[in-house]
Amino acid sequence: MIEISATEALEMPVDELALLALADIVKTDEWNEYNYLNSYKHDRLGLGYQQNPKAREAISEATGWLRSQGMIARAPAQSADAAIFVTRWGRQALKSSLAEIRAVHRIQVSLHSSIHRKVRRQFLLGEYENAIFVAMKSVEVRVRKLAGYGDEMIGVPMMTQAFKSGGPLADPVAPAGEVEGTMALFRGAYAVLRNPSGHREVSFDDVTEASEAVMTASLLMHMLDKIEARIAAP
Repeated sequence: MIEISATEALEMPVDELALLALADIVKTDEWNEYNYLNSYKHDRLGLGYQQNPKAREAISEATGWLRSQGMIARAPAQSADAAIFVTRWGRQALKSSLAEIRAVHRIQVSLHSSIHRKVRRQFLLGEYENAIFVAMKSVEVRVRKLAGYGDEMIGVPMMTQAFKSGGPLADPVAPAGEVEGTMALFRGAYAVLRNPSGHREVSFDDVTEASEAVMTASLLMHMLDKIEARIAAP
């Protein structure tokens, strides 16, 4: 059992509680999820779980989260549905920080489909600068294509020309402030996230910042989806 009280378990975020449960499963060499959850019902350590069914449910939510994240899986050599083993990702997760795990989760479930395949593997390998560069490069290529520009149009000047008032990607019926803001968003994101990585070595030591940079590119791709649909509309 996790050596925290039932009250503490209820107050913890599910992912944080899940990692404690995962470490406990590895430590005790537990192979049966039902037996593991049942140990909280009997409350061998006297931590208040026996009298607190909501806390026991929190532990069950935590093991459910581990399954959903691929950190535990059904043991193929066992017939019982409750038979589990800790996966390769689960063992790797135990060596990672919670921030790293949350960043990986964000990348895996929320990334725009057009950059997911290109970016995900690099991010999981810890190649954050390359992941950001590739994500923003994909945005640049798509803007150029949608705007109908040739390869000579690049960088911040291209973003300015494409999204300024009257530009090929500007919304002709949007308020002037919104048009200006959209242009500033694409210009700024490119200048801050794409340009530095293209001209010098950039280090993203903060995995949360790196994942949010990639998700910024994903947001721009979603915005381009809407722009493309507007352009294609009769």
